[in-house]
Amino acid sequence: MASFLAVLVCAIRGVPIGKTLLTGNRTSRGPAYGAHLAECFGLPAVPTHVHHTLQRGMLAVSELKSRVPPADPNPSLGYNKAYQVIVQFKNIRRELWLNGRFTSIDALRARETYVVDLRQEPRVLLQNPWHNVNFHMPITTLKAYAEQNDMPVFADLAQPPTIGHDDPVMRQLARAVSAAFAHRHQASGLLLDTILDAVCANVLGRYGTSRSAASVRSRGLAPWQERRAKELMDEHLDVSMSKLAEECGLSVAHFGRAFKSSTGIAPHQWQLGRRVKRAQALLTGSSLPIAEIALKCGFSSQSHFATAFKENIGASPGRWRQLDLGGRSSKIDSDN
Repeated sequence: MASFLAVLVCAIRGVPIGKTLLTGNRTSRGPAYGAHLAECFGLPAVPTHVHHTLQRGMLAVSELKSRVPPADPNPSLGYNKAYQVIVQFKNIRRELWLNGRFTSIDALRARETYVVDLRQEPRVLLQNPWHNVNFHMPITTLKAYAEQNDMPVFADLAQPPTIGHDDPVMRQLARAVSAAFAHRHQASGLLLDTILDAVCANVLGRYGTSRSAASVRSRGLAPWQERRAKELMDEHLDVSMSKLAEECGLSVAHFGRAFKSSTGIAPHQWQLGRRVKRAQALLTGSSLPIAEIALKCGFSSQSHFATAFKENIGASPGRWRQLDLGGRSSKIDSDN
């Protein structure tokens, strides 16, 4: 059907079949949200909110509307590793091009949700007055959000841009965005951040496809990641899991799973083993008080140190020091 419509439009417009309907292939590179997105549709500044999320990611939402349809297709925004998730507020007709090639003429229905892959450099010609809420969702953010919340490993939003979805959750969230833009107050930013988090969860849950989590998790850390994590735990006995994960470029949850897959034990168990080993060396090679050794080895208190040491070694730190000193004295006596 889409190919038939493409041929029909080409014939009406006098364009040779198989050729793009766009001339000049205009590109306006910039973020696919906010002022730049509005400019591409010939609009003044539009209400926009940007939410900076975990691992330096971001989500954005813009509300766009016009009483006058544009005369020409919007310029390409360039290749962008992100999706637009759009909730329409009006019924409109749209001509669509992907990667510079005419794709279809569609009727977009009010109250429905459409997913557009910006890697396909979409361009549209809107034929009616229009109004929508446009959610900008980078792929890196979707992956990080899924990983951080222990969801299936994100692969794609495999939804044709011509198919609308009757999604009551997205419909209500888009209405909430429009109301928040129209009636701002001192907590509007926080409110919009929360809405964007909810949109991200809903989009991943309803439209996302995933790779096998088991196959990804079984891979463990890359050699450089494992080496770096162990180096940090040796150098800084009190290093946090969040710091280790950040150094490896992973979320805390993913780092924990991958480290255990690579080493056979959880990161905190490895770290505890290094602390106890350092404590053994100090008990043997110094006369430092046990309380000071506990602090030097990253334990929060002497009692915490004593409990962990006994669980791993089978004796308290004081007893272990006595036994070690006694063993060395016996050896000195026998050598003499």
